[in-house]
Amino acid sequence: MEGEFWGYGLVAVSIAVTFSSVELLTKYQSRSLREIFLSPYYLGFALLNAFFCFLVYWGLPALGNLAIKSDLLTTLKGPLVRAITAGLGYLVIARASILDIRVRGETLGVGFDGIYNAIAQYLLRHHNQGLRRQLRTDFSEIYRELPTDAPVFFLGAARLLPVQAEGDEKQRMEDELRLSLTGKPAADRLCFSLYLLIRNYTANVTDAKDLILDQKKELEKNSSQAGLLKRELDWIYSPS
Repeated sequence: MEGEFWGYGLVAVSIAVTFSSVELLTKYQSRSLREIFLSPYYLGFALLNAFFCFLVYWGLPALGNLAIKSDLLTTLKGPLVRAITAGLGYLVIARASILDIRVRGETLGVGFDGIYNAIAQYLLRHHNQGLRRQLRTDFSEIYRELPTDAPVFFLGAARLLPVQAEGDEKQRMEDELRLSLTGKPAADRLCFSLYLLIRNYTANVTDAKDLILDQKKELEKNSSQAGLLKRELDWIYSPS
């Protein structure tokens, strides 16, 4: 019986971690699985969700009698239903108020939500900072490899993206590219902005780097095309 309890507890935790991870996949669609999930902050986020889920799984029979109204309550003694209920609904239960306190006429709910939200936001904020830091590192490595015509190569690579797209995605790429050129940014800032655009529409850092370096080779052979791109960047190549 104890083995069944722990086994279905693992099922509940797996469901919870999977669904919480889907949220990150949605948020960072342009990042690779390695970038998203090989992070100590993601591990902490997964463990946080696993802990709260297991806590709810453990106390669900008692919590069900007190706080939950559902047709599932009649079958919560079934281990699989209990695991699924905990895995899918642990946040709803964990965020429920344990105690209501009236302060200056307002009712404040006190529960586990303050603890969960504070820790989750801390971990996700640092996870996001880590992704941005890695982006800057990846950009710097490529930027240092390129000669003084780096803006031309980045722009040439970015110009290829809408050619391969259709419909709304193509329009979105063109709008983002236009925005990157707005304000006549300095060469390094422009290259970084274009690199972010390229990363958002390529599979990973290797794909982005290959696209940029391929454009470097192409434009070094095609001086007329390189000249056209330089005219687009006249504030860099022909400053007044």
